[in-house]
Amino acid sequence: MKILIADAGATKTDWVKLSSVDDSSGWTEERHSGVGISPLHHDTDMIEEELRLVRAALGDSFDVLRFFGAGIGSPLIAGKMEAILSEIFSCHDIVAMSDMEGAAYALLGDSPGVACIMGTGSNSCHYDGVAIDRKSASLGYLLDDEGGGVAYSRRLLSDVFKGIAPDEITRKFGERYGLTVSDVVDHLYRQPVPNRWIAGFMPFVIENISDPYIRRLTESQTRWFFDREFALYPEAALRDEGIGFVGSVAKALSDVIEEEMRSRGWRLRNIVKHPLDLLVKQFKDDKRLTT
Repeated sequence: MKILIADAGATKTDWVKLSSVDDSSGWTEERHSGVGISPLHHDTDMIEEELRLVRAALGDSFDVLRFFGAGIGSPLIAGKMEAILSEIFSCHDIVAMSDMEGAAYALLGDSPGVACIMGTGSNSCHYDGVAIDRKSASLGYLLDDEGGGVAYSRRLLSDVFKGIAPDEITRKFGERYGLTVSDVVDHLYRQPVPNRWIAGFMPFVIENISDPYIRRLTESQTRWFFDREFALYPEAALRDEGIGFVGSVAKALSDVIEEEMRSRGWRLRNIVKHPLDLLVKQFKDDKRLTT
């Protein structure tokens, strides 16, 4: 059996190919990483070009293909992605699902709880142990994504150019990036995928997390995110069932998240950077993705 699983975010897509000769031989893994893929934001030609690279790296024939991706928020978009995948790969069992569904299953398995993505953007849902039964509205980086790298970086960028950030942080930022106000405006209004560009300053935030200003910025932004994102869910779900977090920002700010969870008396399930590893483990354990 050959299975292809994808975890597609706004910035990159991680792929894993699982191969097994029979049920007793175990699984072998092959991995590939590529650019972010979203049927909502990218045209068919771009997606197909990227999928051809995956095909060249991992093969073109599979028994099962599962694609978990950002922007797959409706059956229509899922159907579009499945159609594109079927053009590139030979497989009779192709299903495209949201990255939120992938995160929930990866983080929570067969138990209920809240799953939260904190990567370039952010989102959350309540998972009943089988499927998502409640989901926070995902409104994009202009109105939402308070827990994503785009939000933390946006505050840093604004503070630097408005003279709010301390002199030492402003100096370090200037030496590293050499940006002018015109550069910023150009990237925001004239260049493609501005959310990715803004989120690209998150490494600077993480590298300077010990600076008191940066620490306050991450704590206040995390608090604001928690206030808004988790207001949808009953207190019992947050306190007793708990919250699992996935994504590069969640992992980088794990101590800030843990501190905020303790202050609220909420249960922390886990914090992982890459949901794909947990998805693969869940799949190997019970093969749920083939049902």
